[in-house]
Amino acid sequence: MQGRFIFQCLVLSSIFIIALVMEIAPWPVGFQSFKPAWIVLVFTYWALSIPHKVSIGWAFIIGIIWDMVLGSTLGVHALVMSMFAYVITAVHLILRNMSLWMQSLLIVALVFAIRLSIFFIEFLLHSATFNWQEIFGSLASGVLWPWVFLLLRKVRRQLNLGE
Repeated sequence: MQGRFIFQCLVLSSIFIIALVMEIAPWPVGFQSFKPAWIVLVFTYWALSIPHKVSIGWAFIIGIIWDMVLGSTLGVHALVMSMFAYVITAVHLILRNMSLWMQSLLIVALVFAIRLSIFFIEFLLHSATFNWQEIFGSLASGVLWPWVFLLLRKVRRQLNLGE
């Protein structure tokens, strides 16, 4: 039982590390605004599929690591990811029963809300300016959601991570 728990934590950590690497990977200048929110997509899948294991605590840890990697103010991403995790886990039964295209539309709205929340906190701390091209990244996240969902579901089923 203990070995199974450690295995599940290692697999989830590895998947989040891959998402973090994809999040910070450089994109060409012209396509920078189309960069999807990989961490949010991966976290959303795991919060929907196993909310009893991946919830606010994981979101806070991922947010702190995300802050350290980006060099932003420590706790900004952690706060926003924790709030996002609360919302997702509170309504996970409703979201699970929606079709993939409906989930994609919600992902667009949620990713934009996360980016807007991060901007708002940064604005209060540092007088940041908002880049309206963040909408394109939210749209890209919504377009990629079905593929991310199906890929991670296959990984979860093959490795029996839901138990």
